Amino acid sequence: MNRDSCIVGLDLGTTSIKAVAYTPAGELLASRSAVVKTETGPDGRAVQNPVDVKEVAAAVLSGLADEIAQKGYRIAALGMSAAMHSLVALDHRDEPLMPAMTWMDARPAEVAQALWASPDGPRLYARTGTPIHAMAPVCKLAWLRRDMPDVFAKSRRFVSLKEYVWHHLFGEWVCDPAIASATGLFDVQRLHWDQAALEFAGVRADQLSRVAPADWSQPLASCRLAPRLPLAEGAQAVIGGSDGVLATVAAGAKEREMLIVTIGTSLAVRAASRKAVTNSSLRTFCYALGEGEYVLGAPSNAGGIVIDWLVQTLLGRPGEIEQLLAAAGDVQVDHLLALPYVAGERAPFWDERISAAWVGLRLHHGPAHMVRAAVEGVLFHTRWLVEEMLGLTEGARGVMLAGRLFEQPWIAETAAALLPVPVWMQADADGAAYGAAMIAGRRAGVDLPPLAVMPGPQAQAAKRAELERRYAAWRELVEKLRA
Repeated sequence: MNRDSCIVGLDLGTTSIKAVAYTPAGELLASRSAVVKTETGPDGRAVQNPVDVKEVAAAVLSGLADEIAQKGYRIAALGMSAAMHSLVALDHRDEPLMPAMTWMDARPAEVAQALWASPDGPRLYARTGTPIHAMAPVCKLAWLRRDMPDVFAKSRRFVSLKEYVWHHLFGEWVCDPAIASATGLFDVQRLHWDQAALEFAGVRADQLSRVAPADWSQPLASCRLAPRLPLAEGAQAVIGGSDGVLATVAAGAKEREMLIVTIGTSLAVRAASRKAVTNSSLRTFCYALGEGEYVLGAPSNAGGIVIDWLVQTLLGRPGEIEQLLAAAGDVQVDHLLALPYVAGERAPFWDERISAAWVGLRLHHGPAHMVRAAVEGVLFHTRWLVEEMLGLTEGARGVMLAGRLFEQPWIAETAAALLPVPVWMQADADGAAYGAAMIAGRRAGVDLPPLAVMPGPQAQAAKRAELERRYAAWRELVEKLRA
C-alpha cells in the first residue's frame, strides 16, 4: 500500500451505520455515521425498512469518501460488518415484501419455545451453534410461514440486511460464515446449510445466499458507488463477518486469552475458540469466521438499549444521555435496583416475556438515580454472564471491556469492582468496524494490529464489598420476579 492509501470498515449496526477509515498503521483517519430507525410495537415487533438501511449505508460511505478525498487519501480495501439475526423476505424482483425483522423482534417467541421443548431443538442447536430463540432466523422463518403465509408464499429469497446491502452495492447474493452462523440454518462444523434446519423453516437452500469465505472480495471499481469513491489501484471490497465476531477479532482475543465484554445496543460476553463448542444449559452461541476460527459467547438484550429507552422514552429527555450518565455517577441509589429487561432477555433466561422493573423507588429519586440503577442492572447482568462464561472457557485471565458506556469513569470503576477477574480496557474505537478493516487489510497485504488495550481501574475494597451486597440482593430480586 502507498502512504496515501487507507482501509475502510463499514458496520451496519442496529442503532446506527458507521463507516470508519484507518491508516495502514491502524490509526483513525476519518469516520461518518447515521442513525437507523427501528419500529417497535406491543406485539413484539422490532423492524427496520430495508430500503432505508441500504440508502443510509450508501450515504454514510459516500460521506466518508468525500472526507477521505479531501485529505488526499484513497481506499485500498473495504470490509463490511453487520448486526446478526436480521431477516428480509424478497419477491422475484428482489424487492422487500415486508420490513426487515431485527434480532430484537420477539414475535416468533412461541415458535422458538416449542422448538426448544421438542427433541429437534437441542439437536439443531448443537449443529448450528445458534441458540433457539425468537432472534434466530430459523424461528423467524417458521413463524412467517405460520402467521404470514401469503408473504411467505410470495418470497423468492430470504436474506439478512447485510446481504441486501451487499447486493445493492455489488449485484450478487453472498453471505459470510459469521452471518450464516447466526441464522440457525447453518452447520458450523461442516460450514454449509443444514438440511434439517431448512426443512423445519420450510425453505430451500436456493432461497438463501451462497456462503463464501470471510475474505471473499469484489473489485471496488465494480461497486455501485465507485464513481463517488477515491480508489487506489486494485482496491477490493471484502465481505467480512458479523459485528460480534469481528469485534472479537479486533480485540485480539485469540492471542490475549481474555473474555470480551461489549456493550453497544445489546450486551455480549465472548471468547475465541479453535473448535465449535455449545452448551445446552446456558445456550451460548458458537459462530464461525472460518474453519477452526469460532467465537463463543452469551448474548443479552440488556445493553445500551436500556439506557436509550429510559432516557428518551420513559424520562422524555432525548439528547441528554451523556449528561444523565455523568450525573448518575454523583448520586447514591440506596435500595433502588433495576431489572434491565425492557426487550426481554436472552442468556441466561432465554425468555422473551421477562420485563423490566425499578424496585425501591422513593420520592427523593430523580432521573439520575434511575439511570444509575439501570447502569448497575446492566453491569450486574454482565457479572452473571462473565461468571457463566468463565466456567465454560479455559485460561481466561481477564475481561476486556469495550463500548462507549465504559468511557464514563464511574461505570468502568464499578465494572472493575464487580467482576471476578482483572479488567482491561480496549482503546476507544468501533470494534466491529475495525475488525472488518482488519479482514479487508489482509486482502490488501496489510496486517492491522489488534486494538490497543490498557489495564482497567483497580477495584476498591470498600466499593467491592458494597457492590457484592447489592449484587446478591439483585440476584434474589431477579429470581423472585421471574417466579
